[in-house]
Amino acid sequence: MKQKCYTYFMKQGEKTKQHILEQSNVLFYINGYSSTSFTDIMEATGLSKGNITYHFKNKQAILEGIIAQRLREAECFFKIWEEKSQNPKERLAFFCDMILSEQENIEAYGCPMGTLTAEFSKNEPTLYTITLPLFQSYRAWLAKQFSLLGANNADADTQAMSLLGRVQGVAMVAHSFKDRYFLVNEIEKIKEELTK
Repeated sequence: MKQKCYTYFMKQGEKTKQHILEQSNVLFYINGYSSTSFTDIMEATGLSKGNITYHFKNKQAILEGIIAQRLREAECFFKIWEEKSQNPKERLAFFCDMILSEQENIEAYGCPMGTLTAEFSKNEPTLYTITLPLFQSYRAWLAKQFSLLGANNADADTQAMSLLGRVQGVAMVAHSFKDRYFLVNEIEKIKEELTK
């Protein structure tokens, strides 16, 4: 198994911390946060409870680490997309392509961003406030693209919210019906509308 390049120069403690985040991220995505126990994390990582709590005092701290990492990854995506094209329409299409690249996982488990936020929005206000910034980062970046296309701030934000809503709706329906064809077809339609 190839070692990820970003972990190559990490110290052992940093590698262990990253390993906990990666394995927990998978568990939270597939099983949900509430249904993932500390024992599940221990089994997935092969680490003792003491080793895990040395890095993260509890499950919420692990969630906070995952969201912080996802936010960094989102910023990385935004930078790549902006460097790849000067055309805001093409950048919006790159956002849609990101959804298409996850079509197998979305069909099986739903949207990684949406499922966690939905899980917490009803009954876990503290955890909801931890996950919401991820949606907010995409909202702000999408609004920036619509602004560059000439929309005023309010309209740009409305269009960003509309796009997020459409994509999340498509992901939810595709997951509910286990229909990858629907996901691909609908996202391609959205891309076509955006790039006209």
